[in-house]
Amino acid sequence: MTSATFLLHVQDEALRREALEVLRHSVNSVPFQEHSGTWDSLIQQIGAVKPDVLLLDLSVLPLELSVAIRQLRFQNPRLKVIAIHATADPHVILSAMRGGANEFVHCPLKESLRSALDRLALGDEATTAARGKVIGFLSAKGGCGATTVSCHVAAELQNLTRRSVLLADLDLTSGLVGFLMKTPSSYSVLDGIKNLSRLDESLWKALVIEHKPGLSVIPAPAVYSRWDHPDEEQLIQLLQFMRTQHEWVILDLGRSLNSIASAVLGEIDQLFLISTLEVVALHGLKTIVHGLFEQGEKLRLVLNRTPKTMNISRQELEKVLGRSLYAALPNDYMSLYQSYSNGNLLDAHNRLAQEFSRFASKIAGVQPMKTKKKFALFG
Repeated sequence: MTSATFLLHVQDEALRREALEVLRHSVNSVPFQEHSGTWDSLIQQIGAVKPDVLLLDLSVLPLELSVAIRQLRFQNPRLKVIAIHATADPHVILSAMRGGANEFVHCPLKESLRSALDRLALGDEATTAARGKVIGFLSAKGGCGATTVSCHVAAELQNLTRRSVLLADLDLTSGLVGFLMKTPSSYSVLDGIKNLSRLDESLWKALVIEHKPGLSVIPAPAVYSRWDHPDEEQLIQLLQFMRTQHEWVILDLGRSLNSIASAVLGEIDQLFLISTLEVVALHGLKTIVHGLFEQGEKLRLVLNRTPKTMNISRQELEKVLGRSLYAALPNDYMSLYQSYSNGNLLDAHNRLAQEFSRFASKIAGVQPMKTKKKFALFG
């Protein structure tokens, strides 16, 4: 990891000496710092220094590891954590990996830490070579329109950027993306997960469906049971592979803070929470926002099916929610109904479609595409 910066928070003196010895001989001139203060001061230093890798002594944690790592990554979302422990206790190893550590090493560190550094270096090379952006859409409750928004935004991102876009349906119980995009397939995201060990570019192309040039779709399974539910590590590996194949990965995450959405949060660059003005939806939105406070700026709020006249101002609503709105999309249920009945997404001249285009342009950081006016003989 030739360009990485390291921070050590190792208070066990024997472990500290071993770790320093490995670092000095493995990363040569790469800078590293040591921290020996309190947990709160470590959190502050992570935020100030933004190291790439933290070597963390598990014996000195003042709280549960998963909570500790969430606090650390709130300060630096891309932080890699190498958990260090004196022994190879299976319970400690399992706890570390479930808690979100990237690597677990134990004494003697000469081999285990060096191998961990090599694995992280390989991961960095793959990330540098190709790392697309992952955008997630999550409904505050069922019926808020996350699927509709994700489908249209995926199409608009491809139109605007002319880059490779993947629309992936991780709402395994509903699975409406394939239906709305009219991309029937014998394969699904579960097939990608089942074949992780041999997943490569050629197999991936066989699994996804090309909706149009530059826009691919991988749907949810047609039939799903709880026995098929993927684990967190499998989901993360699949998303990491998707990043290498597409510049944009759009995820339909379903509704509420479900287990899949929770599992992939660390891989998501921006998470859009979709709500309507319904009281139940807004309550669900506030609950999710409170639960994801540590996600910081990656969390965005979108108000869908916004009526022309609201009983509450946008400023008042933002005050209630505790966050600003990223976008407010108008209500055009009839146009959506007609488009879906005809097997299409919204026509580009539709007002809601133009709002989707502006929404996508804001995500991509590009100018929105101007829509040509339709020719009318009599004005």
